[in-house]
Amino acid sequence: MAEPLDASGTTVAPHRSAVTRGLEHLCALLVAVMVVLLSIQVVGRYAFDNPPDWTEELARMTFIYLTFVGGALAIVRNAHLRIESLHERLSPRSRTLLDIGLAMVGVTFLAITVYYSIGLLGRLSHQPMTAVPISKAFMFAAVPVGCVLMLIYEILRIRDYVRALARDTDGKARG
Repeated sequence: MAEPLDASGTTVAPHRSAVTRGLEHLCALLVAVMVVLLSIQVVGRYAFDNPPDWTEELARMTFIYLTFVGGALAIVRNAHLRIESLHERLSPRSRTLLDIGLAMVGVTFLAITVYYSIGLLGRLSHQPMTAVPISKAFMFAAVPVGCVLMLIYEILRIRDYVRALARDTDGKARG
């Protein structure tokens, strides 16, 4: 599922897994839906002076899902922000060890977020959204769903880092 990485953490394979391509298509669809919803909102507000309430709420929900699914894609592409100054000064092996440590911090944070966000869904399941007859739990389900996707990709990234370390160690032992 996660794209193969070289020792520096850069994606080395030009192809993407079917799951990753599906998430990319989902994000593209969510952006298109958000553009349509916000366009309806703007036209309703400025042309008719009466914007529909449901467009804002659905656009917000779409944006939340886009944020968390997009976060998983950012992990696949190694595109999350980070400060490179220390990273660039390290040897490739030390860099990979640092990346493993940072990914472990991410895994810990994501696991805690999944645990607590699932508990929150039960409390929100009886609260409807204001303008749309949908439970607020559906909107906030984006948090555990997106975090589980990120968690899976982060664990696969750690696996790739460990494999890269093993290859480097095997190569040095033979050479």
